[in-house]
Amino acid sequence: MFILSSDYDGTLKTRILDLKINIQEIEKFRELGNIFILNTGRPFTSICREIRRFDIPFDYLCCQDGAVIFDEKLDVIKETTLSDDQASHIKSLVPCFPGLRIMRYFSAKVISDREIQTPLEIEIVKQPDASFDEFQSRISSEIENVQSIGWKDSLFVKTTANKSKALVSIAELVDPTIDPRTIYTVGDEPNDLEMIKNHHGFRMLESSPKLWNSTWRILPEVHYLVKYLNFKSKRTR
Repeated sequence: MFILSSDYDGTLKTRILDLKINIQEIEKFRELGNIFILNTGRPFTSICREIRRFDIPFDYLCCQDGAVIFDEKLDVIKETTLSDDQASHIKSLVPCFPGLRIMRYFSAKVISDREIQTPLEIEIVKQPDASFDEFQSRISSEIENVQSIGWKDSLFVKTTANKSKALVSIAELVDPTIDPRTIYTVGDEPNDLEMIKNHHGFRMLESSPKLWNSTWRILPEVHYLVKYLNFKSKRTR
């Protein structure tokens, strides 16, 4: 049995034609008794639109960089939320910085502009003339086991969950004695780095420069790897 964990944007989904080929090969991969994990930074509502649109098959779904894990029925099997103390501390810091405000709260399946108890993630936005630097420094020095990731004018504050940790949790659930050499991963952005370095990792040909030294294994499209694993699966049956 093989386990394949793939990022979505820029990895599983590049061009629509290749996405369709990827899906066809993943269906064969699962029929051969293997496990496919869709491992994305997207929140649940966003990736579900893609899953329904393209009818993407999977055994497990990891959202928000591994903060929450779903089974194939989209039931939550594990989530890593901010504690009450962590969330309260983050919320208390925001008013100290003019130009910053809390935009949204994320739970496993809900995104809301209203406060959510023990959220997975809190999104903070800034005005054009404001900066996140001092705020991030305060978070880093004052709150343990929390990370902040900036994207455009937003800062996402969450626990130290990541795609690699989520993959390990799933592997232990599937088979605690599984051979690590049978676990394959592929991604294209910095949030895939831990997953690629800690497991049998591939990076996409068109990937972030931050991944260029992470692995010598490079893929033009995911289906090249899946076809290879399907061939190996048939050989070992």
